[in-house]
Amino acid sequence: MKKVKLLIVLACVCAMIFSFGSTAFAAEAREPDLATVYAMAQKALDQQAIQNVMSRHVMYHCYGLHQEEVEQLWVNEPENRETASFGQNQGFMVGWQAIWDGYVVSHTSSWLSKAKNYCEQKGIDISGMTDEEILDMYGGVGQFLMHFTTTQIIEVAKDGKTAKCFWYSPGMVAETGDAAQSLWEAYCVDMVKEGDEWKIWHLHMYTDFAGSFWIDLGGGREMDFAAMEGESDGESAEGESDGESADSSSGDAAEAEEASTGPVEEGARIAQKANDYLWSPQYTMFSKDRLRSEMELTIPVPYDTWSFDEPNYGPTREEWESYGVDLDAWYAAHAS
Repeated sequence: MKKVKLLIVLACVCAMIFSFGSTAFAAEAREPDLATVYAMAQKALDQQAIQNVMSRHVMYHCYGLHQEEVEQLWVNEPENRETASFGQNQGFMVGWQAIWDGYVVSHTSSWLSKAKNYCEQKGIDISGMTDEEILDMYGGVGQFLMHFTTTQIIEVAKDGKTAKCFWYSPGMVAETGDAAQSLWEAYCVDMVKEGDEWKIWHLHMYTDFAGSFWIDLGGGREMDFAAMEGESDGESAEGESDGESADSSSGDAAEAEEASTGPVEEGARIAQKANDYLWSPQYTMFSKDRLRSEMELTIPVPYDTWSFDEPNYGPTREEWESYGVDLDAWYAAHAS
């Protein structure tokens, strides 16, 4: 009996020793080598750097600094500029020069025009100022642009040369005396590493929906909502019957309603702009409630290396070739 008990104890001890040995062996096998640790650390650094680039895009856009954004955040190397793109529901700006013309030059011209108009309305003498001085002093006055980025997904390629990124963006744009717009969009971005810096290469904004509303940014026309509500009951602000004159703010609202290309409910508080996002001709091919581009939106997934034949956020290979872009030149420049 004693021998049997001794054998049982020995068996248990052997089992424990074997178990400890197996655990230690497994732990040793799971321990990553230095190269793996370095790769993991580099990926984390890359993801944070990419997030910083996109956050800087948000702030540059908010302050109307499109020139600074393109010069500092977008691609610089010739083959990357050749294959850069900026996409929205209605299509792409292809190539760095097209992005510069559409996103920088056009924007600057628009802000200068609005700044001059603002100064004229306020009686501000700008006759002795250059365009640059006017923009520096009054550019963006009475305007608000903000597109937040949330729910980031950043997949850095295994080779560390490119990254596919996704953010969702609830945003708002507004201007003094005009209707504001709430925009809900997906920001999808392909980034490429130039030296030690990540640069925006393809940026595609997929708009889901947008809607207008009135907001007082100060200095704009006043909206007499009480008067408008009175009109919806068949009376004007003065207690006058329909068909008689009303106050100027009600007239402004009625004029905006009359100019609108979309339906406006009778007596509605909110009059849509004539160029409301929902009714702009560039979106006639999309549902007025859901404006997502016909292009399929793909969520980034892990990948090894860049390929123009795989899902990305720029034009397709066929589209690039139709623009006369030599994609083989890009591959040759990025061959390791």
